[in-house]
Amino acid sequence: MPTREPDCSCGRGPSVAQGKRYGVRSYLHLFYEDCTGASTHGDRDESSPHGAWTPLIWKVSLSTGTLFLLVGAAALATGSLVPPKLEEIGEEELVVLDVQAARYNHALGTCRVVGTVLCVAAGALGTI
Repeated sequence: MPTREPDCSCGRGPSVAQGKRYGVRSYLHLFYEDCTGASTHGDRDESSPHGAWTPLIWKVSLSTGTLFLLVGAAALATGSLVPPKLEEIGEEELVVLDVQAARYNHALGTCRVVGTVLCVAAGALGTI
């Protein structure tokens, strides 16, 4: 595998070496190709295993983290802001337990827990 060494002569390059001159745009491309070693043709460094996957990974993790944050904030707000129902109805001698109210309050508690977990997961994805 031949190694490419940048030669900062800026007057040599693929277009000038072949006898083609195109003007200012070509000169700037040749300057940046020669003097920085960068290629403007979109070539990726094949030796880097993360070269093609890095932009995809951070975009997916950022969008997933944003989605988790929005859903988690909504669940946390629902569980915290919606008032719970009374589970026990009656006086001291006769107390009736409302099963539907108990399930409702349990669902609100579950919303708070799920919202917290999703917000923490969103924070972890954001840091990654």
